[in-house]
Amino acid sequence: MSDITVIGLGAMGSALARTLLDARRNVTVWNRSPEKTQPLVAQGALGASNFVEALAASPRVIVCLLDYDATTKLFDRPDVLPLLNGRTVIQLSTATPKEAAISEKWFSDHGASYLDGAILCWPGNIGTATGQIVVAGPEPVFDDCRADLEHLAGDLRYLGKNIRAPATLDLAFLSRTLGIIFGSIHGALVCEAEDVPVSEFTALLPAHDRAVPLTQAINDGSFDTITKAGAAVDVAGSAAKRMQQQANDAGINSELPDLMCDWVKRAQKAGYGSQETAAIIKVIRQDH
Repeated sequence: MSDITVIGLGAMGSALARTLLDARRNVTVWNRSPEKTQPLVAQGALGASNFVEALAASPRVIVCLLDYDATTKLFDRPDVLPLLNGRTVIQLSTATPKEAAISEKWFSDHGASYLDGAILCWPGNIGTATGQIVVAGPEPVFDDCRADLEHLAGDLRYLGKNIRAPATLDLAFLSRTLGIIFGSIHGALVCEAEDVPVSEFTALLPAHDRAVPLTQAINDGSFDTITKAGAAVDVAGSAAKRMQQQANDAGINSELPDLMCDWVKRAQKAGYGSQETAAIIKVIRQDH
């Protein structure tokens, strides 16, 4: 058996797997698109040919998928359920607090130990002192997984038993980040309206600010290129929808995520879903 399995090899999942391999852990990897396993297999990972094989390979499983719906589709199958008993599932996919609570109960009902976590950094930060991950769940389970999780983030924070806490902080963090992104798109629009180069706006920003590549893309018109610090309209839209869902679940004001979702939907309808989030400016330019 391997020490740990990583399910989902997008940019973040691949970064998690590479970091564990660098830490000399025996890692099994699986992704729905098999070609994404190849670089990690070349680095020393064991590539599972199917999901059942990947799950059976390790006592501990990290799940890093787009959302919890994707997780449910993989795990809620007759050939998978018997394998859950006695295993530990560390869920690092994105979710609302309500989804995290539902997920904890579902995995517990099927005999699995469960931790829910949120990654509050970019893939390039994984395995470094600036990597930040928050985790919640039973303390004995966290203690058992602590060594592996510490490899992944220099800033690893255990939030206690409240399984809703990581998703809550993730949404709070996303609210701040998306506020910067959407606010900066409007800021660029302000500059354009007053005949001030958007590059002058960029020059005012801190060097590592998320709005730097965003405003550069607007200034250059390079919406097809997504930098390491960037994200596509579709990705931003997924995050905004989770903010909107949490607001509806909790009965709090939803006007900010409602606006973000509206901008995203219009950009997607115009065919910009796979472009850098900055492409949203192309549809809001038409609002006059």
